[in-house]
Amino acid sequence: MAGRTPIPVSRAMRQVAAHLDLARRQQRITMELLAERANLSVPTVRRLLSEGAGTFENFLRVARILGMLDGIVGATDPLRTPIGRARAEQDVPKRVRG
Repeated sequence: MAGRTPIPVSRAMRQVAAHLDLARRQQRITMELLAERANLSVPTVRRLLSEGAGTFENFLRVARILGMLDGIVGATDPLRTPIGRARAEQDVPKRVRG
């Protein structure tokens, strides 16, 4: 069950939202045009860019329009972490059962 959002997660949501909004403004894209290109409603985009609230898919849709999608995909690559690089040579299971 989901509980309260941890403070570091809330902070990261706001920071990512601010970065997306800055990218939008730097590219001189209106909220309306961004919403249209991402096939989202204006209130959904506004909430995503002001609060960081929204679905993961909507976040990726907006990131794609702003040219940030490849960077996000790269940032989540486990081979870019020390543990991921160390374990890359090992046999990694397809599933982890608990």
